[in-house]
Amino acid sequence: MQLDPSTSSSIPSEITLQAEVITYMDSDLFKAAENGDMELFNKYQGGLHCLVDGRQNTALHIYCRTGGRLVVKIDKRFLFFRKRRFEREFSINFVKQLIDECPSLLLQPNAKGEIPLHVAVRHGHSDIIKFLIERAKDLEATRMKQMLEMADKEGNTALHKAAESADHVVVRLLVKELDPDFSSSANKSGETPIYIATVRRSNLLVAGILDNCKSMDCGGPDGRTALHAATMAINKESARIIIEAQKHLTKETDDKGRTPLHYAAHLGLRSIVQLLLKADPSTAYITDKERGTTALHMAAWSGRTGIMEDIISYCPGCCEIVDKRGWNFLHFAVVSLRPGKLKRFLFDDNNKIKDLPVRNLIDERDINGNTPYHVPRLRKSYSARYFGKVIRIFKHHGSEGSFYLYSSTESKIMEFMKDIANNAEVAGKPVHRNFREIVKEVEKEDIPEHEIEQKARENHLLVATLVATVTFAAAFTVPGGNKSEQGTATLSRDSAFQAFIITDTLAFVSSLLAIFLHFFLVLSPGKKHYFLFRLQCLADWLTVLAMPAMVVAFSTGTYAVLQSSLGFAIATCSLGLMFFPALLTIFNSFLGARPFRSLLSTAPEQGVSTSDGFGQTITVASGEARNQGITDARSVSCYLGRVREGKRNI
Repeated sequence: MQLDPSTSSSIPSEITLQAEVITYMDSDLFKAAENGDMELFNKYQGGLHCLVDGRQNTALHIYCRTGGRLVVKIDKRFLFFRKRRFEREFSINFVKQLIDECPSLLLQPNAKGEIPLHVAVRHGHSDIIKFLIERAKDLEATRMKQMLEMADKEGNTALHKAAESADHVVVRLLVKELDPDFSSSANKSGETPIYIATVRRSNLLVAGILDNCKSMDCGGPDGRTALHAATMAINKESARIIIEAQKHLTKETDDKGRTPLHYAAHLGLRSIVQLLLKADPSTAYITDKERGTTALHMAAWSGRTGIMEDIISYCPGCCEIVDKRGWNFLHFAVVSLRPGKLKRFLFDDNNKIKDLPVRNLIDERDINGNTPYHVPRLRKSYSARYFGKVIRIFKHHGSEGSFYLYSSTESKIMEFMKDIANNAEVAGKPVHRNFREIVKEVEKEDIPEHEIEQKARENHLLVATLVATVTFAAAFTVPGGNKSEQGTATLSRDSAFQAFIITDTLAFVSSLLAIFLHFFLVLSPGKKHYFLFRLQCLADWLTVLAMPAMVVAFSTGTYAVLQSSLGFAIATCSLGLMFFPALLTIFNSFLGARPFRSLLSTAPEQGVSTSDGFGQTITVASGEARNQGITDARSVSCYLGRVREGKRNI
């Protein structure tokens, strides 16, 4: 055995050693401690509390770690076959003799601050744990209590370690000895035993601890509680157990001011939301510190209509709460919900508004004066048809608001959208993808809108020019050739040829008109914006008309020259005419059931703009502009004056 006087300063402060030094175990003593061999320790002349290894572990620490001697047992099998298995053989006598020889070993920590009980709990040796507790009781009543409450250098007690290992047997052994009023403190990570057990999703551990210690502290890191942890772990059973034991936790907020209901609403955990609301509906009124949002706001920005309905049914008054920017939950809902889902949320099967306390919210303005129906039009990828649907939903309600926006207000809304999309992450899960898509659209908008429109016009003009060129050439290169004497078409009396000539002419004239309208658009920059838009739509539809006409001309011309082989002619003509069902399929898939009427009757999303005289640009939404007969800046100003005076008799 090696004696090292230089290390005497490292003796733990819990043990008073005078004129004694630490002795490090040699290999024989170390093996004896692992196997529970008391013979060598009986021969040792010094104090057992001074006999340690390099990590300040005593013989009792080492034995609690190994759990006893490793023995080989042979199970009897059929005939000559045998199966060997290894297991630890626990020796009560070894532990008893060590404690009898040196009782201070029970509370002596190692270099990590762990006492033997901590080591035994960490390795799950229930027999040793049970014996240590019983032995501590026999020696002194307060020693057992002190042993259970001692913490290592990380602040973990024996119960912390048992919860960490999720060992139900060990937890039962420990909580049985704890005082019913015992409240374990948090470790240096801010975690209490019940919080750790909840994170491990062990309902048995949670129930076992709270059944014996009703007042157990349930705190966790970042100000969260075990109920927060149960919600974020999507563990309804643990949440129910915690609520039954400590109902007040439903109102406890974390460092961000969020209750468990906030997290359940954002994550879409409807069953847990109902459980929390049933326990205490008033939690729906609590707002967080960062944005002043309630659980209803979070359900709205996540698009959870079922959870919104539950919160409103349990706590109707929370609908009136707005966040720090003045947004009510409908401001968020119109972004996260598609028009159909929004309509189902607001209206019943008879197309009447549901008995929801949201009637007054539709016209409520935020701090910048924006109502819920102003928000969705900022999303560039929403078609005018989509925005028109949202407007019709609110107009069906009888909304008295006007659909105009200040340019500075648009930027403020977009700034708020970007802030939500980038920073409003709850429990590691971001807000609804619609908010993030808006930000991506804004970040991609490096090219000015007028340049995009100009490029689109150039492409449309190119298509119209190509159609005109091809159809013009086809008219003089007729199928079947010409009669050499007269120069007339050979198939002039054939019906298929006549159909070819008519459709080819239609395609040529339509494309030529489209080209003319494009030139007119370029030469008329000072015209009214709405008028120019209608001309652009007309030019586009003339091009669209020319292309099917060209397809029919191709099919009929092919049929005319292949009539001698009727089957081949029919097959070729049929393949050409497949263009039309394909076109209808595309329209139905991407533009809905009524594409033509929607495109022809919808004004551009940007609407009509003017200045208010104070350096700000005002934009009236296209749907409102068309309904009110607004076509230029002057009519916008008149319209706004009537709105401000409360006289909308247009």
